[in-house]
Amino acid sequence: MPSKPISSLDELPQTHVARRNFKNSVFHRCLSCFRRGFLVIKAAVLNRLPLPQGSFFPEPWPSLTPQLHVSQITLSTA
Repeated sequence: MPSKPISSLDELPQTHVARRNFKNSVFHRCLSCFRRGFLVIKAAVLNRLPLPQGSFFPEPWPSLTPQLHVSQITLSTA
């Protein structure tokens, strides 16, 4: 039977490459998004083009509302 994949970072050895790459991955993603936006604006200015306008495309509202039964609700007494 094949072994199950590891489900969390805590289960990996300390020297695993995923641990080293995970530490600042969120920061690098935000920085790269910011840098890309800055470069797009800079290129537009240097090429004397109109500045790009941001756009927001929200996801459509779900057509079906999930049903929640009272038996599924649990209250914590802690």
